[in-house]
Amino acid sequence: MTIRINPFNPSSPVNPGVFVGRLGEVVRLEQSLLQTRAGNPAHFMLTGERGIGKSSLLLYFKYVAEGAIAIEGENLKFLIVDTDVDPTTTQLGLVQRIQSALDRQLAVTEPAKNFLKETWSFLQRVQVMDSGIVGVESARESHEVLLDNFAYSLASVANRTCENPDPSLFNAKYDGILILIDEADNCASDLRLGSFLKLLLERIQRHGCNRVLVGLAGLPELRSKLQASHPSSLRIFEEIELNRLPDNEVSQIVDRCLAKANLTNIQKTEITAEARAHLIAYSEGYPHFIQQFGYSAFAADTDGIVDDSDITKGSFGRRGALDLIGDRYYRNDFYNKIQKDIYRQVLRIMADDLDGWVTRQKISEKFKGNGAILNNAIKALRDRHIILSKEGERGVYRLQHKGFAVWIKLYTKPTLENGPITLTTEPSSPLTES
Repeated sequence: MTIRINPFNPSSPVNPGVFVGRLGEVVRLEQSLLQTRAGNPAHFMLTGERGIGKSSLLLYFKYVAEGAIAIEGENLKFLIVDTDVDPTTTQLGLVQRIQSALDRQLAVTEPAKNFLKETWSFLQRVQVMDSGIVGVESARESHEVLLDNFAYSLASVANRTCENPDPSLFNAKYDGILILIDEADNCASDLRLGSFLKLLLERIQRHGCNRVLVGLAGLPELRSKLQASHPSSLRIFEEIELNRLPDNEVSQIVDRCLAKANLTNIQKTEITAEARAHLIAYSEGYPHFIQQFGYSAFAADTDGIVDDSDITKGSFGRRGALDLIGDRYYRNDFYNKIQKDIYRQVLRIMADDLDGWVTRQKISEKFKGNGAILNNAIKALRDRHIILSKEGERGVYRLQHKGFAVWIKLYTKPTLENGPITLTTEPSSPLTES
């Protein structure tokens, strides 16, 4: 068979060319750009579970902000800072990332380079203070010095490029500066991200700058991390919570990916109705899952027709889609966040109901331990966001995904944990039974 290019891409954010859905969220994000251009920025944060499509939506949003995708026939032009944070990121490190991103886009002429060099010169002084060379007392002041100087410098750059552009420095006028921070929930408490951003945005406004827009993306716990660093920081950001895609939009993604494949490859590919239905069911509305199950099924196909056998082989074979998704999303929750196997027993019991609601009473009937241990297990699983509690009802819980339940049943049984997996069920059974 001729080698084919696989149109599904589970390892990267979705290309805007195959981006589907999220119309309401896209409109709100586009409005934030228009608000910023008008001098009234509407800062935002995207929250949602892993695999829900936050990074893909940010990528699409970047294309809109830089003018590659128009808003009702109008192309915008924003300077874009696209970065992320991890537990080691410091305030100085975050500022340097923003500075570097702006320099790469603006430092194209000698006058511009000289202006930016002078604008960011405070960073050298802060680095010396932060190193401890000048003494402990001065080092304590470094964060305040950093914030003050960065606010002034960022406002100066924004005003020179957006509000009152200087043609002797920059050869283009911009609608604003967009700062995107992905994986924001990874921030350490020492970064004090909520406090830092709140004070920064307030101070650049005092310097007469209203053309800077900040967007965050992260897991739902981002809310608590921002609030912990400054109780009022949540008021700065409009929260845009991403939920699962409906079945019709999942089907559209499949169509767009196959259409892309048929433009690229000599051999055309189609999908049967049954295979499409299973692909939709297995993905559970998660964009990343759609890409992984689609990728694996496309790779398993040998005759140009993706059918049930390709879905089964691609989904549940060794190193198939579910195994790979498990490595990325489930294994850490099951083995590393939980250190006691008796706690994992609760997950195995709950997996019998897939992602359906299960009462504590039902769990206790199968649990091999006393009530105190069961209570501790449930509390630990809830605190680690591994199981969900039913709002308004005590003692009722569920797993977040059907896929997690099936992964537990297929890949974590003691006799299977270190050996190959053999699928013995029909393709409709693992994820679609009620």
